[in-house]
Amino acid sequence: MPDLQGSSLPTPSQVEVLTDLRAAQVVTDRTQLRLLAPFMGQERTVSQVAGLLHLSTTAAYKVTQRFLNLGLLRETRTEARAGRALRYYRAPAAYFTPFTVMSLEQIGQQNRAAHLERFERDFARTVQHELHGTWGALTRVLPSGEPFYDVATRDGESWNPLDDDAPVILSGWNLVTLPPAEARALQRELMAVVEPYLNRQTSGNPYLLGVFLTPDHG
Repeated sequence: MPDLQGSSLPTPSQVEVLTDLRAAQVVTDRTQLRLLAPFMGQERTVSQVAGLLHLSTTAAYKVTQRFLNLGLLRETRTEARAGRALRYYRAPAAYFTPFTVMSLEQIGQQNRAAHLERFERDFARTVQHELHGTWGALTRVLPSGEPFYDVATRDGESWNPLDDDAPVILSGWNLVTLPPAEARALQRELMAVVEPYLNRQTSGNPYLLGVFLTPDHG
């Protein structure tokens, strides 16, 4: 997806090109990248990062050492003080991972596997807590001939996400047949729906949102 998070693009001098697969796996994994992010483009101490990430100093130290060993961090300076010297570390503002080092498929699988596992767990928990009665998966064939299942009761009452009291959840893979122009229009419509909600500094509850669209190559 294009950059929708409001961050400006780095200059070439700020970008470090990675050639090591282990390092690439860190900077393309959002979970691990959150641990590295406080160092990116700025100088930090281990204790500062521990506070920002709500980690113990010991845990932050182990993370820092792992990133140092992978070449993702560099020690920039030390500050003398009573007892142990204070060490500062910095990471590049941005990294570039060529697909020859780590393929787009590997990057996608690495991230989606973790997020899909989290999504399925949260989705099931929400259904369990917010839908009352005997619910299950109702499997049938749509008029188009496409097999389909949705959340429903045994009597055929389908869960309607548009109901005012419905849980705030959506899930489903749909195989649709579209002319190229309509597929392009759908892509733009989906982006227009999602973009206003990204990178907003507002209070509220967190929701996990995924949008997927690709030609089906069978």
